[in-house]
Amino acid sequence: MKSRKANIFDFDWLSILLFTLLVGIGIVSIYSATYTGNENELFKTFYGKQIVWFAFSFVLVIAVGLIPLKLIKSNASLFYLIGIVLLILVLLVGANINGNRSWFRIGSFTIQPAEFAKVTTVLGLAKLMTDHNFTLSKLKYFFQTILLIGTPALLILLQPDLGSTIVFTSLFLVIYREGLHINYFFFGFLLAGLFILTIYFGQTPVIITVTIIYILVNLFSKYFFKKWLFFKTGIVLIISIITILGTNFVFNKVLKPHQRNRIEIVLKKQKDDKGTGYNLKQALIAIGTGGMYGKGLLNGTQTQGDYIPEQHTDWVITVVGEQWGFAGTMTVVLLYTILLIRLIYLAERQKQIFSRIIGYGLVSILFIHYALNMLMVLGLFPTIGIPLPFLSYGGSSLWAFTLLLFIFLKFDAHRVEDW
Repeated sequence: MKSRKANIFDFDWLSILLFTLLVGIGIVSIYSATYTGNENELFKTFYGKQIVWFAFSFVLVIAVGLIPLKLIKSNASLFYLIGIVLLILVLLVGANINGNRSWFRIGSFTIQPAEFAKVTTVLGLAKLMTDHNFTLSKLKYFFQTILLIGTPALLILLQPDLGSTIVFTSLFLVIYREGLHINYFFFGFLLAGLFILTIYFGQTPVIITVTIIYILVNLFSKYFFKKWLFFKTGIVLIISIITILGTNFVFNKVLKPHQRNRIEIVLKKQKDDKGTGYNLKQALIAIGTGGMYGKGLLNGTQTQGDYIPEQHTDWVITVVGEQWGFAGTMTVVLLYTILLIRLIYLAERQKQIFSRIIGYGLVSILFIHYALNMLMVLGLFPTIGIPLPFLSYGGSSLWAFTLLLFIFLKFDAHRVEDW
């Protein structure tokens, strides 16, 4: 059967519409958060720059449209290496902004390579996992996958940018879709839970509790299944105790003071409304005072009073919450939900594994950005600098998500072709 060449109508226009709506809401929110009434030059304002970046996004879309799919696939490893090189270069010659060496400064503009590394890592992962010998059941390939994801994450952690580093953990969802056993996720959540519980309760109570659970599990297994599980559960117990004992070192020696404070604020171990917790308190006030339908554009007391620093970046959803209320916030939530569900549907209908991995890579990164940003604003996750995709101010984030989205949409549009 001869394959049919794709045309413009084969692109998923629902995804493109959702993308455009979210960017539009973002520009209006940035305008509202930064407007002072004294602006003389549009393109020197935050919202003016965001408009420029959105306009340039179409250049990226056209560029993606002109690149042959075979070229993208065959050079995916090269793109990954370029992303790694840029992360190394930014550590050496990047601009130091607020203690982070995460940006290249070009005149009045800055470019953040960590955002584009998410795109190149997804491409590199797709290339690795579609190797004809690849199988997750072999430790060799499993560790290659961990190394591929972990290398850019480690380089970004050195900047240091903890938020972007955490984003890379979402790619394990891609690996799960391609066959990784779910026990790995349970084990990861176990270690994360032990880390949090140790911070909250201390080492001794958690070690005692874990040991009691170990004994009970073995007694249960012996009574009902007539066998002990000393070896398997013993390995888990040893790793759990090592995690518990190492928590204090990581918390007190690795994390910075402001990061420790943010974790303790989320865990309700301290209250600092005038310091580290200031942004969170003001964000909750902004969202809470918005009511059902909000106060209207440019009428938010928290937003127009500039109570939330850098509100146009990671805290942009508070602008929506205050000025458009619960209805506005739920509209944004609905748009993201529809977009994520749609992208999962598109990923599942792919004929080739390569494009499916790109689709799930996009879904994973988009979801973790969206989820952690929302949880951060609600005080359910520490403040770590996670922008809200398409809404938050920033050219690097917008361009990176645009690239990844339209690369996947191009693969989807050509899914019936033998590329």
